[in-house]
Amino acid sequence: MTGLRLDEHRDVAYNCYEGNPVKGKEKEIMTKRILSAVLVVALVVVAVTGCAKKSTYIDGTYVGQSSMDAHGTVGEVTLTIAGDKITEVKYVERMAKTKDNYSYPAAVDAIATMQAKLIETGDISKVDAVAQATGTSNQLKDAVNDALKDAGTPGSYTDGTYVGFSSADERGNVGYAKITVSGGKITDAVLADLQVKTSDNYQYQQSLDAWATLEQSLVTAQDVTKVDAVAEATGTSNLFKEAATAALEKAKNK
Repeated sequence: MTGLRLDEHRDVAYNCYEGNPVKGKEKEIMTKRILSAVLVVALVVVAVTGCAKKSTYIDGTYVGQSSMDAHGTVGEVTLTIAGDKITEVKYVERMAKTKDNYSYPAAVDAIATMQAKLIETGDISKVDAVAQATGTSNQLKDAVNDALKDAGTPGSYTDGTYVGFSSADERGNVGYAKITVSGGKITDAVLADLQVKTSDNYQYQQSLDAWATLEQSLVTAQDVTKVDAVAEATGTSNLFKEAATAALEKAKNK
């Protein structure tokens, strides 16, 4: 005979394959214990998974810019996130080119020409590049297109103020555009070609020296609000914090 059979007098189940008696109640208790253990393990896994801390940031490299200050300066922070921590910070300040700080006046003149033409036509595609300032012209066009990329189409833009940047050229120069739209049309535009501040074109060395201090402070503190302003470089410190905040906003694990 094969399978299980029950001895009614001793309430013992015999496994005829093994030949070992197992009491029914003991078997039932053992089964319950096993099921309880499995349930406990499952609950622990769920609890641990559910309580796992969500990362604040997503690993990667992020760039943030400040708004332009009254002196025509924009701060830019490039930061690296790894393992949910800020591992590297690079800061640079760019200032608008003028005839006082830039040696190629044709490029400076091109900025005002293109700015006026953009307001007149309301469409950057109708603004021709300025002769002898092709590089500047292209950067300004890229900046305007970046500013208006989500604003709609010429003549029917969504009202508002839009800011855009071009990518940096081999010298670190960047086109900047701040466009005001009202009634669906461009009513004002501020264009600038921004150059990197250096000790050759900028006289306040304290500001330039503050860059490295601010970079290291953010890596150490891991929190923009805990980065102290550098003495005699308050403006730079404020631009840095604004740009870093913008970069970290892009890095957030939302």
